[in-house]
Amino acid sequence: MSTQTIATAQETDLPHVVDTLTEAFLDDPVFNWLCPDPERRRSTYSGWFSVITRAILPRESIFTTDDGGGATVWVPPGQPIADDMEAFASSMMAVSPEDAERFGTLLGISEEYKPEDSHWYLFFIGVVPDRQGQGLGSALLRDVLDQCDRDGIPAYLEATCVQNRRLYERHGFTVTAELNLPDGPTGFAMWRDPA
Repeated sequence: MSTQTIATAQETDLPHVVDTLTEAFLDDPVFNWLCPDPERRRSTYSGWFSVITRAILPRESIFTTDDGGGATVWVPPGQPIADDMEAFASSMMAVSPEDAERFGTLLGISEEYKPEDSHWYLFFIGVVPDRQGQGLGSALLRDVLDQCDRDGIPAYLEATCVQNRRLYERHGFTVTAELNLPDGPTGFAMWRDPA
């Protein structure tokens, strides 16, 4: 188990956060369904994470480990992912027009199961492959989940594979729905009540 200091990412940290998340998601089944062409995945994922982190940076809810091995992107309760959701969606689609239809399908399925109650939303968590299994993911989760418990606020996420689902279950999340992608993998909507 690794001991890590978790810090709020600053603008200067974003390139490294983007690289960390890109590396972490290169073998992700849902992301690979979104972008079926392996030749484009690295540049596409980097582009998507660049748009996402730029949009969420003002919320001060992107966190990274002191060694840069892992990062989380959270959306605080009552706040949108981006101030201008239409521009955000357009920017995401512009990164990879070839994948726009699949991206729209995933957004539609995800929106169907998003809870209306106020909650912290774990948009993304990623640990670089050579640091996985060392406790970085748990340390990153605990940082915000401890705050959820103190403040009495639930948390929500979508797990993209069974392995990730198990990690989240160890931290008190339960599956509320299966997210079935057409001719693709199954994700899991997960909710956590505060302890």
